[in-house]
Amino acid sequence: MPRSRLPRVSPRVTRGLVFLVLASGLVVPQLWAWHRLRAARAALARHHPAAARESLAACLRLWPDRPAVHLLASRAARQAGDLEDADARLRTCHHLSGGTSDEIAFEWALLQAAGGNVREVEEYLQRRADQTPGEAALVWEALAEGYLRVYRTPDAMACLEHWLDRDRDNVRALELRGITFVTGKGVKRGADDFRQVLTLDPTRADARWRLARCLLDLGGYDEAVPHLERLLEDRPDDPEVLVRLARCHNMLGRGDLARETVDAVLATHPDHGLGLRTRGQFTLAAQKPAEAEGWLRRAAAALPEDYQTQWLLFQALQQQGKTEEAAAQIRTAEQVRDRVERLGELQSRKLAEQPLDPALHYEMGVLLIRTGHPTTGEGWLVSALRLDPGYRPAHAALAEYYDRLGDKGRAADHRRRAAE
Repeated sequence: MPRSRLPRVSPRVTRGLVFLVLASGLVVPQLWAWHRLRAARAALARHHPAAARESLAACLRLWPDRPAVHLLASRAARQAGDLEDADARLRTCHHLSGGTSDEIAFEWALLQAAGGNVREVEEYLQRRADQTPGEAALVWEALAEGYLRVYRTPDAMACLEHWLDRDRDNVRALELRGITFVTGKGVKRGADDFRQVLTLDPTRADARWRLARCLLDLGGYDEAVPHLERLLEDRPDDPEVLVRLARCHNMLGRGDLARETVDAVLATHPDHGLGLRTRGQFTLAAQKPAEAEGWLRRAAAALPEDYQTQWLLFQALQQQGKTEEAAAQIRTAEQVRDRVERLGELQSRKLAEQPLDPALHYEMGVLLIRTGHPTTGEGWLVSALRLDPGYRPAHAALAEYYDRLGDKGRAADHRRRAAE
């Protein structure tokens, strides 16, 4: 029987097939990148910057030289709170574009506002929002974030109310208003906003975390438990979530489970301040002040500026009859309380009333450095000098700060200016 032969393919057809293979190798990646770019834009429209950054990172692997993609990546980083990366992306966009464009200038202004440098750009941005309604939400978001960053809470609230008047179900506006309420000690109203956010978009983990913390402050332990358990589905070993869940279990009469949960956290995170404080509190409630003292001393070392930790340690000493140690400890607790209260007063009232007073910026900086927020405190000291370049206390505080960092050059410069 004769062997069957395959049909002969002409050279022309062969060339066509080769062309199709090569073309698909070029076109398919481009189509994939366009798909990811569309996904990034959709994610930003839903206020999901983390998902947008993931898609944009994939785009940039194929399109590293496209300014528009870097510009969008800068926006996504800013909205995710990564201002350093946002600045780097914007600089790359500026370089690839060969100079500044209207879009780059607008994004730069948004970045400045979100970073807290609102005075320089708020007039321009407000005018832009009026002239270009399609960009207004970007403006209101950046301004509200900036006002919150510098504790201009009334301005943040006014901006957000204006936004919500026009878009009452905007999840980002509701989220930011909830944060503003909590900053101003309106925890219950903040919780209401976070609940509404989760009704509109149950995937927003940050809002769920903020709601759970509000509920703990309000004593809503029953309601907090399912939110904390939902958070644990995505981060099962997060000690912050686990310790707060343990607190809920304890307050709901599940003491054994609460202690087991905290002990498990401390087994893997032995210096976790909140875990140590909670374990000490449980032990003190069990009428074991000597054992509680050990836990609370470790907690105080991890959380030196936490008033509740210092107060609980005082109680443990007092219950053991350690009179002199207890007296010294209550003084420490009161000093911490005074610093915390002054910080709260500055944040909620003083800075809103006198935002251009360098003395308040200086005091804020010193208190933040003292309470364990050195980088933020440095920013406030620098801000005091922007308002008054010759403000000697801020120069002296920065000289001391840079000395501790080992930056002798900057320390000497500020010491010289303080002496002038």
